[in-house]
Amino acid sequence: MKHMKKLLLGLGIGAAVFTGAFLALRADRALEDRYVAQRAGNWPEVRPASLESTGAPADFRAAVKKVLPSVVSVDKSERIRRFFSNETELRQTGTGSGVIISKDGYILTNNHVVQGADLVKVRLFDKRSFDAKVVGTDPRSDLAVLKISAPNLIAAEMADSSKLEIGEWVIAVGNPLGFSNTVSVGVISSLNRTLPTQESILVNSIQTDAAINQGNSGGALANATGQVVGINSAIASNSGGSIGLGFSIPINRAKQVVDDILKFGRVRYGWLGVSIYREGTLADPSVREALTQEFGQTPPSKGLLVTRVLNTSPAGKSGIQQYDIITSLDGKELADPVDYYTIMTDKRPGDTVRMNVWSRGTSKTVTVKLEDLTTL
Repeated sequence: MKHMKKLLLGLGIGAAVFTGAFLALRADRALEDRYVAQRAGNWPEVRPASLESTGAPADFRAAVKKVLPSVVSVDKSERIRRFFSNETELRQTGTGSGVIISKDGYILTNNHVVQGADLVKVRLFDKRSFDAKVVGTDPRSDLAVLKISAPNLIAAEMADSSKLEIGEWVIAVGNPLGFSNTVSVGVISSLNRTLPTQESILVNSIQTDAAINQGNSGGALANATGQVVGINSAIASNSGGSIGLGFSIPINRAKQVVDDILKFGRVRYGWLGVSIYREGTLADPSVREALTQEFGQTPPSKGLLVTRVLNTSPAGKSGIQQYDIITSLDGKELADPVDYYTIMTDKRPGDTVRMNVWSRGTSKTVTVKLEDLTTL
């Protein structure tokens, strides 16, 4: 690739800029007459309050006042060995953001904000500071749950992120580059973005042009009424700063992760038991030619090549073999390993998946009951 976009984790929010709407008058006879009448004092004044009919607020002050007290700063410290000594010292190595999700002290943030931490401190909107316990982390979703013991906490109100629409106003809140309690405003630029980051893959994420910068991972993405719709997690940038391509984890997805962590201490993912070829796809002629020479049959042009199967896994017990090709999963065609990852992200132990499989020239349909990934 000529240009490699570096996905940076460490999100945030810059200064908010709001551009108001204006009323454009068309030069037709009816509007001209109305304008003349209004200037003469014979017509009711036309007010910009017509914005209310479009659902756009006049400003975001009420929404910011609602969500800002629920957004915190999260400081990570690690034990660093001193030069020429066996002694270690605790040193702050990173700062991110978090969102208070319950009045009894649970806080949602990104996994990469607290990963490797020996000490986590949380600073509240009112300047109070508390040591935080890491209740659970999930690198796969890049989410983590913290707990503090503090009175008078204000929990954020959550929205239903499945109802979001492209073009909807959103507010990003957090601590970019150490500037605490920062707010920026934008719109939802796109939905259902799936993209790899340095440590995970964001699935069905929210794309926004609200300014998000390093240091605000785990901060809130809220709607125009101050309800949290997402957790800011990544930016796409060539420079390391915001260029209007920010990505947030939908709050509905985050709720599932939190529920599992609080109930089981971890997130329970469904396990199929196969390894997928990631160095290319079946669109690559060299891959298809190698399979044709091996089995004497031309493989499908789309699908995912299975490179390894554990015999005791759900897939192995269902007859899936090495070099089989999974062409679809639960009725969805597979063309890239990310397609497989996206579908499997929401699968839980006990769920069943239906796969169409090409196996050495024969096509078949296999139904597999998933097992628990993390207990094996």
